[in-house]
This record gives sequence, structure tokens and C-alpha cells, in this order.
Amino acid sequence: MTTALTDRITKLTPEERKLLWARAEQRIINREKSSDKPDSQQLVAYVKANQDFDLEALKSSLRAKVPEYMVPSQWVKLEEFPLLPNGKVNKKALRSVRPLAQEEQKAKPEAREPKNDIEKKLLSIWQEVLQLPNIGVADNFFDIGGDSILSIQVIAKARSAGIELEPKQLFEHQNVEQLANFMLTEDKRVEEAISQLNLKHLVPIVPNGSKPPLFCLHSGGTHFFFYNLFGKKLKNERPVFALQASPHEGELVLHNSVNTMAKDFIADIKQVTPHGPYHFISYCYNTAIGAEVCRQLEEKGEQVNLIIADTMADYLSLFDASQTPRRAKAFLGRFAKNPVKTVSNFVKGKFIRPLRERLKTNDVTGSEKIVQELHLNHIEIYRSYQWQPIKSSINLLLTKKKQEEFNSKVVASWEKMTTGNVHVLPTLGHHDRLFLEGTVMETAQNVDDLMDRYESAKLIGKGKVNETFE
Repeated sequence: MTTALTDRITKLTPEERKLLWARAEQRIINREKSSDKPDSQQLVAYVKANQDFDLEALKSSLRAKVPEYMVPSQWVKLEEFPLLPNGKVNKKALRSVRPLAQEEQKAKPEAREPKNDIEKKLLSIWQEVLQLPNIGVADNFFDIGGDSILSIQVIAKARSAGIELEPKQLFEHQNVEQLANFMLTEDKRVEEAISQLNLKHLVPIVPNGSKPPLFCLHSGGTHFFFYNLFGKKLKNERPVFALQASPHEGELVLHNSVNTMAKDFIADIKQVTPHGPYHFISYCYNTAIGAEVCRQLEEKGEQVNLIIADTMADYLSLFDASQTPRRAKAFLGRFAKNPVKTVSNFVKGKFIRPLRERLKTNDVTGSEKIVQELHLNHIEIYRSYQWQPIKSSINLLLTKKKQEEFNSKVVASWEKMTTGNVHVLPTLGHHDRLFLEGTVMETAQNVDDLMDRYESAKLIGKGKVNETFE
């Protein structure tokens, strides 16, 4: 492999592409070509079903096997597939078949009409943004195709309609009825008190509780919405907050280093919780910010518990030039077993797919542009971060891998990043599904266990957490 090819791999890794185009709420991105005529792309499933067709059971089964963004948001039930004279499926005819209405998709009472002006406005906005005419006031925004990018569009349109909606409010109240009630009740004034703290980066998921808080770090500069379900699965009395690189409304905050991002995060954290112990969970491309936030808090004399969700420290080190001989050896091993498939995968992975993704990034606007800017900024500061060990032990959730030796590399990478110990806790599922339905309960239980053990050790050891944890 040439140096030029190594440099190209370093600049555009598969993880970067995955984070930019497949994560955060795992839906196909909807583009807005104009404010009046959004060009929506959604995944549609056509099902030839019997009379006992159970759509919810089908969705649950599908979610257990594929990422969330591959679960269709529209479903069409057919008695027979329309065919062309040559026997192939008539795709044009399929498009004319009416999708199942929301009340058909879910076993639930007939949707009621909006009962006040706020519900009417919100329902109209959801229908426009999601391009779904049959939404009910009880439909969950994220269950019917919403994601973190579409939520930005909802917030912008709500404000244009005179509804001062914040991202955290849509995050907490996910159907029209709950959101409208929130806007009209005392709860709004409670959250407004928190908003007076001028928090740029901290978003409440579960704002109240008597236990030390858990802070969930954004993934790749922008996404944090996938922590919503996870936060709700944790034990009661645990405040849960997400930390985002920048608010999506107003002027973007683009940090020039991981260190300055960590400093800004700590400023927000200290406003809601002046002193630790603090728990942090770090996942995918936010491992650098997780380590740096802990390091800076340790310098202030605070107790920190860093939980890593199935991620290697300094992932980009795998693509350093020093790793070229190892990658070349692996490539030759695959080539010897199946030369045609190996060369085909190499060309697709290193040239065709990167080219397609780069062409996509040249044609983004609005919400997508915000996500792209934040992501690329985070990758830039991630590359230049100077890793330094922290004093606290590190807790590592680890899924089973096809290549078992890879987990040994993950553990070894974190052993270099702490002067304490690395505690490994095996967890079920796949890396990409740790915070999604089907796996999230296992993840939440394991994180709860790690936090409880940390707090018990702190009490027993009077602060000497590392010595008593095991």
C-alpha cells in the first residue's frame, strides 16, 4: 500500500462516513430544497401479508436484526405484488398504492382531533416536516420517522409560528399532546429556570434526581438524541444530561481544540452540579473529549467515573502510517483466500464509496450543513488531540467481536490512558446498537451497575475509589 493511499485512508475513515451519514437518530436524511417544497426521502416497505398480519411484531423483529435507520417509516400492505409482463415487480405501480395510515400501523384507539391552538400548530408542523398526512397527537415523533436533523426543522418552523420551542423540550416530550401540555403547564416554568443558566452545551434528559448525575457525550460533534431511550431505561433518581458540541440554533460554536471544548463543557456542568462525583459515558468519536473532561476535572480535585461504550482510545491511530505493514499483511491474507472479492471490496471501500460521500457533502444545505460542519470540526480537533492518561480507573463495556483479538487491542488502548485500572464488563449486542431498542436495556443495566459499584466503593474507601472498586 502506498503512502498516498495511507494518507487518503487517514483523512476519510469508514467511521467518519458512518457517523456523518448513518447515525444519531439513524434515519435516512430528509433534504429541504426550499422552505415550501421539502424533498423528503423515506424508506418504504411493501408487505404481502395474511389476515393475521401484525405490523408491530414485524417492526420489533426487524429492529433486532438491522440498525434503526433501516427500519421503514412507511408500510404498504399488499394482497399480491403487481408484476410486469416479464414477471418482474412493477415498481411504478407500487408507488401508487396507499401506505398504511398511522392508525392502521399501530393497535391504538382512533386518534382524537387537536383540542387547542398549540396542538393544531404543532400537528401541522409535524405533518409538513415528516411528510406524513395521518399523524395523531399521540404519535411519538421519533417512532414515525423523526430524527435529530428533522427536529431542528420542527423547532425552526415552531418558532416561525410563534411557539418558542427548545430542542430539549422536543427531546423530553415526544408527541404533540405531551409537548402542547408542557407548553401550557407549570413544568415549562421549571425548565425555564434551568434555561436561565445560559447553558450552551448541556441538554437535560432526566433533569431531576438525588444520585450523582450521568453526562452522555455527543457522538462525532453533533448527535446525542440516541441517548434518550437509554436515559429513560436507567434506574430512578439518576439525573441524566447530554453534552452537545454546539447549540443547533443561532451561531454555531466551533472549537479549536478538544481542550477548549472540555473547558466549555465543564463550565456548563458546574452550573447544574457544582461538585462531583461525576459519571461520564463516552461512545465512538467522543472518547477524546471524554478523557479530556475527566482529566481537567481531576485537576480541580473532583471524582470522575469514565465509562467507555465499546470504543477504542484514539481510533485514528489504526490508520497511522506505522500500521501500514500490519494492514498490508491482513490484505494479502484476504487476497490469498479470495482475490476477486478482496480487490472488489478494496476498490469499493477506498475509492467508490468515499467519492460518493464526498459528492454528497458538496450538496448539503440547512440542517444537514449544520451537522456536517460540527462533525468535520470535531474530526479535525480529534486528530490533533494530544492524549494524556487520567488518574481514575476506566470502565469499559465490551461487545463480542468476530475477531477476538480486536478486543485485546481495545483494552490495551485504554490501559495506556489511565494510571489506574481498566475494568472490563462484557455486554450483549453489537457496537452500533448499544443504545437502540433490543439492546438498550442491557446497556442501561450494565451502566447502572458500574455507577452503583463506583459510588459504593467511594463510600467504603472514603474517596479511594480505584483501590476498592473490584
